[in-house]
Amino acid sequence: MKHIDSLQLLTLTLFLLTCSSHVLAQCGDADPTRESAQGFVFLDQNRNGLRESNEPGIGAVSVSNGCDVTLTDASGHYQISLAATEILFISQPSGYAVTVDANQLPQFFYRHYPDGTPAIIAGTSVEWLWPVTAATGPLPASIDFPLQRQQNPSPAFSAYGFADPQARYEVGQDMVREDLVNTLIGNPYQAQFGLTVGDIVFDTLSLYDRHKQMMALMDIPQWNLPGNHDINYESPNALFANETYKQHFGPTYYSFNHGNVHLVSLNNVEYAGAGKRIDNDRYRGYISGRQLTWLRHDLEHVAKDKLIVIATHIPLIAEAVDASGAAPATGPGTENFAELLKILEPFDSIYALAGHDTSNSWKVEINHSHGWQGRPWIAHTLAEVRGNGWTTGPADYRGVRDAMMQDGNPNGFYLLKFDDVSVVPEFIPFPYGQDASARLRIVLDPPLVETAEGSVNRGALQPGTRVVVNLFDGGIRDSVWLSVNKSEPVAMTYTVRTDPFVVGIYRQLEETDDAIGNPTRSAHIWELELPAGLEPGIQRLEVFSEDEFGQTQSAALSFEITER
Repeated sequence: MKHIDSLQLLTLTLFLLTCSSHVLAQCGDADPTRESAQGFVFLDQNRNGLRESNEPGIGAVSVSNGCDVTLTDASGHYQISLAATEILFISQPSGYAVTVDANQLPQFFYRHYPDGTPAIIAGTSVEWLWPVTAATGPLPASIDFPLQRQQNPSPAFSAYGFADPQARYEVGQDMVREDLVNTLIGNPYQAQFGLTVGDIVFDTLSLYDRHKQMMALMDIPQWNLPGNHDINYESPNALFANETYKQHFGPTYYSFNHGNVHLVSLNNVEYAGAGKRIDNDRYRGYISGRQLTWLRHDLEHVAKDKLIVIATHIPLIAEAVDASGAAPATGPGTENFAELLKILEPFDSIYALAGHDTSNSWKVEINHSHGWQGRPWIAHTLAEVRGNGWTTGPADYRGVRDAMMQDGNPNGFYLLKFDDVSVVPEFIPFPYGQDASARLRIVLDPPLVETAEGSVNRGALQPGTRVVVNLFDGGIRDSVWLSVNKSEPVAMTYTVRTDPFVVGIYRQLEETDDAIGNPTRSAHIWELELPAGLEPGIQRLEVFSEDEFGQTQSAALSFEITER
């Protein structure tokens, strides 16, 4: 094989010039750089990363160029076309693990960039702000992928879910380390891997190296996908919008298997291109035609009894409703969600993860109202690692900002507990991975009228006072009960409203350096009016909850009525 010569490069440039700003939708385009790639997927018995003559190949492993998907034969051999600037990747099969690098990043891909990331794209000269892929040279004669047997494989396992760590500056990365990394050093929850659903950093792509080194301290593989803050904004189109991300993490969409789960990471951030707009924005939530074609091919080789987990950055659907149909503002969804639903029709067990919304977390049950006729499933927009941002809220004694989200949810992460085709997402708030006592908040609305200066939850009770509970990361299908002074617990009423605790903090910090975002309506609030006739004295409130996954929480609050 040889490098692309100047005539080929000119031909490629003219070809790219004819492309739309969208990622190419079809496989087998008339690309003059397309070659035939081949190699083996093999069992790396001595773990040296090299295929030895006595190491067996592994059959039926999916191999893709990002559009076509082929399976290895019984000897582990594959052959597939590959063009310049495409990434070749495999789908890790169940029972096996791909190798990881020093930063615990899975090595399941090969970048084919014979001359590196182009400097001229669609006739436009590009000056890349952040480092991009250097020339990889001619296509190797054999591109081999080592696999190792997974230790003690089981259909029951846990994984970490991270939404938007999103540090913009070095000090923000400090806070990611203090809140997230320090909590999970050494993998205390025994997760099998971590998955970050985009916005790894906040536009400052030079932070990737430091971020990778920090996340590696968890001692488990770290899978990633890009968000809108992982874009090379100088790219003239969507096709080359993630060149720095690709250099650090590999393909922007892919799949892998673990237990009875087939996890699909999709890049649904479609960038308009430098100086361009889509619906008056620089990007939109959209899954490119090329990805959808790849996904169809990918899922053709997946057993229908698998749990399909779809991970995206932008939510698949922007909806969080109360019983009356009212919905808080939740930001963008994915415009061609209906096309994805058609591809998923053969599968009964589905779950979706996303991030992106820094103000709200919510869960949508996908059912017939969305045109889905199969078993209902959950599209889950996660509360974020960065919460409302590493520059919002007061700092604690560590110097780490509170970063509470605008719906009252603390920032945090998820322990995703898989068992065959079921998944239970457990939200764990910061700081320090707090236990169940910190999974909900109880406040009085309106608060007691203080009768002594500086008192805390001690004062006169106002007429119509309600107990308001924010069940973090909860939703309309959860249940919450209230016991007052050891009375029989009574069901609280679910509502969509602002959290009075957030409203109070907002007013307190407004126009200070610690200001928080303007409170938004929350999708996880319950309320109940206090019973009439409470006598002055110390009162006892106990709250119990059960979410749609069967997880229970409880918390308590005492307050003191000084006069009626």
